[in-house]
Amino acid sequence: MEGRRRPTAYVAIAVIILVLVGWLIARYRVKRTLLANLSSNDMKVRVDATRKLLEMGKLSDSLPAQAIIVRSKTAEALGEIGSGDALAVLAEILRDQEEKPRQWARRALVKQGMRAMPVLLAALSAGGGTRDETIEALKQIGPQTAPELRFFLSDRSAYGAAAAALAKVRGVGVDALVRGCYCPDGDVRGAALTSMGLEGLQAAVEPALYNLRPLADSKKGEAMKALGLLKAKRAVPVIIPFLKDKDNRETAVTALGQIGDQRAVEPILATLMETEKRYRNAAILALGRIGPPAFPALIRELRSPEVLLRRAAADALVGSDSPQVSSALMAALRDSDEEVRASAALSLGWQGNVEAVPALVAAVSDSSWRVVDAAVSALGDIGVSAVDKLLAVLRSPAESTIVRYQISRALIAVGRPAVPKLVTALGEPSPSVQKWAAVSLGQIGDPSAVGALKRLESSPDPDVRWVVQEQLRRLTSLTGT
Repeated sequence: MEGRRRPTAYVAIAVIILVLVGWLIARYRVKRTLLANLSSNDMKVRVDATRKLLEMGKLSDSLPAQAIIVRSKTAEALGEIGSGDALAVLAEILRDQEEKPRQWARRALVKQGMRAMPVLLAALSAGGGTRDETIEALKQIGPQTAPELRFFLSDRSAYGAAAAALAKVRGVGVDALVRGCYCPDGDVRGAALTSMGLEGLQAAVEPALYNLRPLADSKKGEAMKALGLLKAKRAVPVIIPFLKDKDNRETAVTALGQIGDQRAVEPILATLMETEKRYRNAAILALGRIGPPAFPALIRELRSPEVLLRRAAADALVGSDSPQVSSALMAALRDSDEEVRASAALSLGWQGNVEAVPALVAAVSDSSWRVVDAAVSALGDIGVSAVDKLLAVLRSPAESTIVRYQISRALIAVGRPAVPKLVTALGEPSPSVQKWAAVSLGQIGDPSAVGALKRLESSPDPDVRWVVQEQLRRLTSLTGT
């Protein structure tokens, strides 16, 4: 009897195994079909597939292996579903390595409003793109997120992101940040000051000034950065003394430049005998930012007996289109120091500054290559309005080949706007003008010049013929024609 039962048992086991395998195969096929439907352009199809995969418990495990667009579309579908399980998967997509899925996860979470807060608060401690998307989501949901957010200022892993989010959501978030600026925890104070400054919140001015007091663990650097971003003029007298503070002077001078108050000009100039490159660069940039209120003092320093001051003044005047400044800079092209001359040349290079062209043309004969390069660059920056005067130099029989070469470099720096005038110059009777105009056109690389150059291939001047042929070869290699 027992022997008869064994085959029956084996058959039963085999049937069970076959049923189980069939069930697994069917389930696998269903899963595969559902995953394929995640990329559908039909939102209903996508939502149905997402919901079924959630019910099967297979969505979270399957998503990482899917394409970026599938992860993105699934995030959108999860936003339509909005269940607890959907929010849990959105929390995972919010930490995706790729930007697009994170963005779609953020949009889906914003759609859930305050229901998404647990997910977003948990993501505050993440870095990189997840942090950015989380902060943006909290901002979009609005000020109602602030009461919950403020508690995260005391979270060592999330206080920075919490401060940034509070500054963006505004409302009671600003009040929380103001209190944070007086917090015994210096890191929280720093994060609060920085976030308020970046968002332009004027409520940060008083707390920032408080943090410039000689207090234990006060956040002077963050306070000055905030005051600079807020352009708080009332802070200028308080910040100026920090120009003598080795630890904070670079931050102080940057803030003073951002504020742009004339009262800072002389104190900054008084520090420019300092040779530390980082500080000098920051101070020069600050004077440039202050702009016209600093011009009289900078023009004065162009004549200083101290070479460091003359260099700094020439650097700080870059970009000024004041006639008074241009006159002073042209005089500085004759300075005994080559760095001053080079900086003066560069500072004269602004579009349309035709008055400076003769002085810059003279500077291309300077004994210093640095000054020559600066003058050529400046002539190029002046632009097409300088071209007629540059061509006049090429016409002058008194000019040397070296000067003509540098003028050609300047014409090349002007670029394509110079092409029509250069093409016209090819028709002039002077072989020198023809030759250097051809060189300039070849280096600019505009194919519209080919026809005019071809007409000079039979020039009686051998130098012109050779130069024209070389430039035509160059243009042919560039255009493939």
